[in-house]
Amino acid sequence: MNTLEQHTFEEPKRNSSDGEYSSSQHDTIPRDQNVLRSLATDHSTNSMGLDIDLEVQEFVGGEGTELSRHSTFLQRTQSRFSFFNEKLKAKRFGLLREFLIVYLVMGTLVLGIFSIYWGSLFDRQSRLKNLRMLVVIEDDQVVQGIEPYIGNTFIDLLDTPEMRHIGNWNIYNSSEFAVLAERHNNTIEQEIRRQIHHRQYWSSIYIKGNASFNLYQAILDGNTQYNVSDESINTIYETGRDFLNMNSYVTPIIKQVEQAWLKLLNNVTTSITSNLQDKSQVFSNSDSITVLTTPLQFTYYDYSPFTDAVITAPAQVGLIYMIIVTFFQFNFFIEIHQKVSKFGLKSRHLMLYRVLSSIFSFFLLSLFFAFVSLAMQVDFTKTFGHSGFLVYWMVCFLTMWAVGMANEIAGLLLIVYYPPLIGFWMLFWVIINISATFSPMALTPEFYRYGYAMPLHNSFEITKVILFNTWKGELGRNFGILIAWVVILTACLPPTIIFFQKKMGQKAQAAAKAAAEAKAEEEKSGSKPN
Repeated sequence: MNTLEQHTFEEPKRNSSDGEYSSSQHDTIPRDQNVLRSLATDHSTNSMGLDIDLEVQEFVGGEGTELSRHSTFLQRTQSRFSFFNEKLKAKRFGLLREFLIVYLVMGTLVLGIFSIYWGSLFDRQSRLKNLRMLVVIEDDQVVQGIEPYIGNTFIDLLDTPEMRHIGNWNIYNSSEFAVLAERHNNTIEQEIRRQIHHRQYWSSIYIKGNASFNLYQAILDGNTQYNVSDESINTIYETGRDFLNMNSYVTPIIKQVEQAWLKLLNNVTTSITSNLQDKSQVFSNSDSITVLTTPLQFTYYDYSPFTDAVITAPAQVGLIYMIIVTFFQFNFFIEIHQKVSKFGLKSRHLMLYRVLSSIFSFFLLSLFFAFVSLAMQVDFTKTFGHSGFLVYWMVCFLTMWAVGMANEIAGLLLIVYYPPLIGFWMLFWVIINISATFSPMALTPEFYRYGYAMPLHNSFEITKVILFNTWKGELGRNFGILIAWVVILTACLPPTIIFFQKKMGQKAQAAAKAAAEAKAEEEKSGSKPN
């Protein structure tokens, strides 16, 4: 062990004349213990400013006494191990095991949670045949010797494997559909629109009555005022029913049918013109040629168009933000709730405070959330007039209340058992909601039918009614499900808080007991003689 040689210090001498000190080489005084510690500390500070705590032997007076340090910088350095030191083998294996457990948990959660969202998008093309499409063919009768070429061609076209693969075509002739129209005192076209609005079908193709004969007559007369498309084939739909997917799946299917139809159009016009008695007279008439060569395209009627891109915010991404904001509310107020819990309130009053404070937070946050859309000039008057904004605010309030209570309950439970899972809970709660909300049920596996009961799905459906004036027939169910979530989760919050307080109290007592035992053991070992 290294030793510190005895050092001599010059004792300052005061001159009798001027009061100043002078030094003498022969007068020495022993180093004070505090001075020794200061020197040891200064000596043990390396070039990077790292203080090394050195133990210094207590000074004992007398000539020839040596001061020694129990541990030196060299000994401290030598007492540290390489990560691969044999003495750390057990600790390395323990560390590896902990890493593998964490990776296993995170990997399982990533695979499980993200697969829910990926699964809602998987293989959608194979499910296009689930989309119910209405086809009404009124051109189904022979008129003055002219066969219903247009109607018959459409029936054959939609019966092909290619068309059956991209839609569920429900085909009605004029007499069959007229019965349905009479039940509601509607014309055929009005009944088509009613059924589309009531979400019985995603879209429709309507072949108007006598379309083949009317086209024949227009060609014969050279009637350029005849609107070939509008008077022959119409399609009716509402983008507002699902503005996220209508233009991605439904209207492209109708356009695909239209393209297949246009390829057959030459055969149809040839069949129609074969009935002309004086073809030379017709083909020499430029107006007749114009009518004959006009493409018989579909006329599209969107009775709930998507015209304002800002609507995407409150009706899509904004729903995700609702969940996130309510979780922030839980984090922001947790310290305040802890302070209130120390007021010494009666248990009943404390529970009432916790529940009402959360509800009031959701009430105000939903108002701020709704104000953002109002500031961006989103039109809330299409369905409920000037009350539309208040309706939207209440929908946001109920939605935040439902998803926020779930966040609060899950947060309290996870803090007790395994706090790192809170982030994965947020991912799960968002994905389990949006996977069945932003995907048409007809294009997802049956597993995603659970979405009908999820708070975000029902909030989304109500929001579309407010913003697009879509069918109101399901509002009662949508509001009922939201209220059910609110009631059940609010009732679950007090017992969850009681459970949380009990478990955290037990953890605090266990930690205090362990600390006391460790301190007692330390004092016990310190009292033993060396």
